[in-house]
Amino acid sequence: MATTKNWSPELEGLRGAASLWVFLGHIALLVNCKIPIIAVPKLGVDLFILLSGYLMTKNYIERQTKEPWGQWQTIKTFWLRRYFRIAPLYYVLLFVALLAGHYLGDMREIIAGAFPSTATETSRYSDISFFNVLAHLTFTFGDLPQYAYNTALPDWSIGLEMQYYVLFPFIMLLTLRLGFALAMVTLMIFVLAGRYLLPDLYTAFPMPSMILIKLHIFIAGMLMAEAVRQRRLLFIALALLAPVVSAMMNIRMDSMQVFIEALMILGMTGVLWPWQQQNLMQRLFSLLRAVLCHRFFTWLGDVSYSVYLLHLLVVMPVIGLLLKYAHLATHGSGVRYLITIGLCFPVVYLLATVLHRVIEMRGIAFGKRVIQNGNKAEKALNLP
Repeated sequence: MATTKNWSPELEGLRGAASLWVFLGHIALLVNCKIPIIAVPKLGVDLFILLSGYLMTKNYIERQTKEPWGQWQTIKTFWLRRYFRIAPLYYVLLFVALLAGHYLGDMREIIAGAFPSTATETSRYSDISFFNVLAHLTFTFGDLPQYAYNTALPDWSIGLEMQYYVLFPFIMLLTLRLGFALAMVTLMIFVLAGRYLLPDLYTAFPMPSMILIKLHIFIAGMLMAEAVRQRRLLFIALALLAPVVSAMMNIRMDSMQVFIEALMILGMTGVLWPWQQQNLMQRLFSLLRAVLCHRFFTWLGDVSYSVYLLHLLVVMPVIGLLLKYAHLATHGSGVRYLITIGLCFPVVYLLATVLHRVIEMRGIAFGKRVIQNGNKAEKALNLP
C-alpha cells in the first residue's frame, strides 16, 4: 500500500476495527446473540463516520498549497477522487445484491422464522424498479426515504457518505470565513435546530441515511483532525458536543450508545494525539497504537470497504442454510454466534481481499488517470 509522508497507519487499523465491528455486530443481531456493544453495528458505522471526517479534513488541509480550496478545479478533483474510491465496488456488489435479491429474501425469511425479533421487510431486497436502481446508481437514495434502505447491502451509509462528500468542500470554505471552531459549532446547531423545526423529515428515514441526521458525527471527526494538527484541547471539547447533539436529537440512540460515541471520540483522539510527555496515558495509547499498526489490523483496514459492502451477502445465506439444514437454532446463542463467525470470517475476508485488489485498487487507479487526463485537457484548452 502506498503511503505518504504524513500517513498514520493506525488510521488504517481503526478502519479495519470499524469494519470488523459491523461484521461481528450484524452476525450477533442475525443469530440473536445479545452481546453488549458488539451487537450494535451502527456504532461501528459511527466510527467509520468519525474516521471519514478526520481523514477528509486532514488530507484537504495538507493539500491546500497545491489545491487551493476556492478553486473549482480543487472541488472537482476532490469529488472525482471520492467517486472513484466508492463507486466501482459499489456498482459491482449492487448488481450482485439485486440479482440475488429473491434468494437473499428467502434466506432472511428463514432467519426471521427462527428469530422473530430479527424480522425485516424482505421485498425491498428484490426491488429492481427503474427508480430504485436509478436512485442507487446516482447515489441519491440516501435522500429519499422510500429508497434509502432498499437493497440487501448495508448501503444506507454509502449514500450518507456521498452526501457528506458533496458538502465537504463548501464546509471547508465556511471555515475560512467563520474560523474552524465557529463554523463547526454553527453546523451542529443547524442540524439540531432542523431536528425540531422539521421533525417529520428526520424521522421519515428507516435508517439515518440523510446527512442532517449524522452531520454532527462527521463534524466531530473534523474537529479531531484540527485538535491533533494544532494540539489544541478546545477542539476535542467541541468534538464532544456531537454525542450531546445525538442525545438531543433522540433518533434511535439510547444513553449507552451516546456514551460509547463519546468514548470513541476520546479514544481515537488519544491514539492519534502527538504525545510529548511520557505518562500512563501516553503509554496506554502507544500500546493501542502499536496494536492498530500491526500488519493484521492494517490488512483489515485495506479490505474494510469491501468487507463492509460484501459481508451481508455471505452472512445471510450462511445463517439461513445453517438454520434450514443444520438446526443452528437448537444451539445456545454463543455457540451459534461462534459457528457463524468461524464459517463466515474466512469467506468474507478472502473475497474482500480479492475485491480490494481487483476492483477497488483498479477503480482508484482509473480515477487518477481520469483526473490527470482531465487536467491536461483543461490546460491544453487554456493555452493561448
